[in-house]
Amino acid sequence: MSGSDEESILVVIAHPDDETLGAGGTIKKHTERGVHVDVHCMTGNEVRNEELKMACGILGVRHLFLSERDDFAIDMTLTTEVVGAILKSRPRIVITHHSEDYNRNHQQCARIVDEAVEWASHTTIFENAHRVEKILNMEINTLISRPNVHVDISDSYPAAVAALKKHKSQVKKADTFYEKLYDARTRLRGVQADCKRAEAFSISLPEHAGPFYRENSVDLLF
Repeated sequence: MSGSDEESILVVIAHPDDETLGAGGTIKKHTERGVHVDVHCMTGNEVRNEELKMACGILGVRHLFLSERDDFAIDMTLTTEVVGAILKSRPRIVITHHSEDYNRNHQQCARIVDEAVEWASHTTIFENAHRVEKILNMEINTLISRPNVHVDISDSYPAAVAALKKHKSQVKKADTFYEKLYDARTRLRGVQADCKRAEAFSISLPEHAGPFYRENSVDLLF
């Protein structure tokens, strides 16, 4: 089971615009520092995929994995697609939705990612199996009650806002709600993180600790 030769992040989202609303500043900050960031989106159509391409261009995303699928057509059968994205991207970190977000598609996406991270590591299934080190769960509609980490996005916030504005179909439909939400949430998290703007995440480790995760077998704890 081989790992990545580089620092890299895979962002797995339910819908176009989730990448920016949940982690836009974090994505931009890392790509500016030479970290490769890829995005896999589970749903989309011609219009929204073009908007996603433009947004990801601003954020500096390396590879974008697109889908043609209705917003609500998310179920566990998509696990194989996410496994494929993990094996192509070979990330150390996966960023995705939080399982307690009120949007049921976001909840399902989080469950799919947990399952995909597990299966992507199986050397008995994939010759190029890959083990993700950790999963960061972002917040979109629902605040995380006890985030594990805040990322200072004070400098990358303007780029994230510019990326969000590329999702014109959603911004217009919601009457600027998402822009206001992102503004308020990143200011709140900035207060908590003692900076101007921040994005919050919870952190989880791959659930399975069996023989397919050799890194989980150690001689000592220190």
